[in-house]
Amino acid sequence: MVNKMSTGIKNLLRNPFVFGASAGMLVVLFNISIASLAEGSFEQGYQVFLSNGIFVYLIPLAVGVQMGLFRYHRNSTTGNIAGSEKMGMAGSATSSLTMVACCLHHVSDILPSIGLIIAASSFLIKYQDTIIIAGLLANVAGSIYIARAIIKDRAVIAKVEKIAA
Repeated sequence: MVNKMSTGIKNLLRNPFVFGASAGMLVVLFNISIASLAEGSFEQGYQVFLSNGIFVYLIPLAVGVQMGLFRYHRNSTTGNIAGSEKMGMAGSATSSLTMVACCLHHVSDILPSIGLIIAASSFLIKYQDTIIIAGLLANVAGSIYIARAIIKDRAVIAKVEKIAA
């Protein structure tokens, strides 16, 4: 029974749309969790998360698109896809870290005695939008890289099929 269920979940996650949406939702949950830990309650963490405006929607969307493209590429190729795998992980990690950096200044409310956190939090508050935009750009670059790899692989597959026919 458990094997059938895990096989069904694995098959479901092979769908690029489901995989991308799941990755985007994990980013949302991760960031709300970090903000909740920093704020001390889920409600306050959720409010901090929502206070980031348009970034609340753009970052999970960018991660979801990139991971969907990654899954599509992985499904369509059987060869070496290490480049797209690295770009997918790097882009998602960058976006997650930028969202953590966005909320990190709230940790200074809990630990005011540590000067480094206070200094880092003032830097992060000042450049919060810039840091998040850098994360978004990393996701866009990763998505473009993976899309180009998909197009290149399709051309190679078409040539091989043409030669074989």
